Amino acid sequence: SLKNSQLPLWTPYFYSGHPLIGIPENYLFDLNFLFLFLLRNVYLSMNLALILYFFIAGLGMYLLSCNLVENKKAAFIAAIVFMLNGFMHSFILSGNINILEGYALMPFIFLFTYRALKTKDWVLYSILAGAFFALQILSGSLIVFFYTALIIMFYFVFNLIGKNFRNSLVKSAFVGMVIAAVCLSLAAIKLLPSLEFTNMSSRSSGVSFQEFLGQPIKLSNFIGTFVTDFRYNDISGAVGIIGFLLLMLGLANFRKKMVLFSIILILFSVVFSSGTFVADLMFKIPGFDKLSNVERALLLFVFPASVLSA
Repeated sequence: SLKNSQLPLWTPYFYSGHPLIGIPENYLFDLNFLFLFLLRNVYLSMNLALILYFFIAGLGMYLLSCNLVENKKAAFIAAIVFMLNGFMHSFILSGNINILEGYALMPFIFLFTYRALKTKDWVLYSILAGAFFALQILSGSLIVFFYTALIIMFYFVFNLIGKNFRNSLVKSAFVGMVIAAVCLSLAAIKLLPSLEFTNMSSRSSGVSFQEFLGQPIKLSNFIGTFVTDFRYNDISGAVGIIGFLLLMLGLANFRKKMVLFSIILILFSVVFSSGTFVADLMFKIPGFDKLSNVERALLLFVFPASVLSA
């Protein structure tokens, strides 16, 4: 299609010619697509995109941590933990490139949301957050999109705690509306065909609860799941021995709001990914009822764990 100066919108291999762009997991309008358009080489394009998104993941966590702790060395450590954890190794790099793309954009989305709620330039940062949310959808990273949205929703609620509740509520409402409007507008070219495709496919009725559960983590294997895992057979969120020690030291600052928020997010990740009653509740939320394998909720662990290590 690209050689014919056309967008690859259709494929004859699904449902007698369904839009390729409508398949939710297909990545389009990302760095991989740009390299394909410029280089016309599939393998070179995917390798370049893989390297750059891997770097972007670390860069995003570095910039986020710099804003939170104002220490470049600590931010560098957080970036290393975010790039070299068990979740990245066991699930993201061994999976599809679209998962890495969404993962790499998570720190930027949280950073822009944080800045929107904490600074006067809330319109600019809200637009940027919405644009990066849209990039997650366009990259076909809907799995990471839902978990990122969950983190942002948690932070919106958590941000209301404290003084000036009314002002915080009003500002959060405006920030949320701008983020949603920008995201839906920019991602509509993929989101609308994806919704149509979902209604045509078996996902229209959602997944079974057993498929949603998948293989929940076992708390009996706490060390292998959260600290260090030498087997790499199962999905892991291990941040390494040093990373975990830094995380534990970070808990000493629990009086700081961001540390407390990270702790809450980690606890939620543990009870969610282990298939407890929280998984039952999450299964009833629209969007999550079409996902599978709750062990992927370890994503909600590695993100705040990187912040706490800083």
